[in-house]
Amino acid sequence: MEKTMEMAIEFISCIDDENYLNSIMLERDFEGRDVLKIAVDLELLNLIQAPKVQAIIKGIYFSHYEQSGNFMRMSTCY
Repeated sequence: MEKTMEMAIEFISCIDDENYLNSIMLERDFEGRDVLKIAVDLELLNLIQAPKVQAIIKGIYFSHYEQSGNFMRMSTCY
């Protein structure tokens, strides 16, 4: 298990394309769970605490979409 974890962290650290890593981490299995959900469920703290994975988690938490303003301004009929 330790060797597999080391390989996973090394793989993540070698990926330079943010969009590619994001798509890998959010890939879903047949039960609808993504890699982050599985890592949290299995308490894989070394994987979750990797700097690039933390950046993805922060991006999800803070969202890449602006949510300021009100509902009527975002309406196409308005």
